[in-house]
Amino acid sequence: MYIEIYNPKGQSKMKKTILLFIPVFALIIGIASCGNNDTGTGLLGNNNLASFTMGVQNSTNGVQFTWQPNVDVKVTKLVLSTNGFSDTITDNSGATYTANQQWAYPNEYTGVTTGQQWSFSFTGTLASNNQAFTSTANLTIP
Repeated sequence: MYIEIYNPKGQSKMKKTILLFIPVFALIIGIASCGNNDTGTGLLGNNNLASFTMGVQNSTNGVQFTWQPNVDVKVTKLVLSTNGFSDTITDNSGATYTANQQWAYPNEYTGVTTGQQWSFSFTGTLASNNQAFTSTANLTIP
């Protein structure tokens, strides 16, 4: 990709390659998409119809991740990941997860340690009108 710039003094065209611009732009977009540490408020991957506050709780054989939607939702898929590990949970239950209540899937995870950064990508519909949403939330393990 290049931009042609007209130089009125020299009456010539100069071509400048903007290869440096591409990684800088990608870095800016990557930072902007991170959102904050607890809720799905990033700029990319979200359509801002639903957001989630994340947490973690001890379970029998490890930990479970908890989540709290800001509106009533029906989640169809949750993808969670950290440091090369990823798990996809498919939810065909049709259950409505009530806003401002804490929820957790029964999946347990071992090897979760303080300081780890986890990402959660929710896909589903709003319970009120079946409008599709995607929302990404992040959590640093306390």
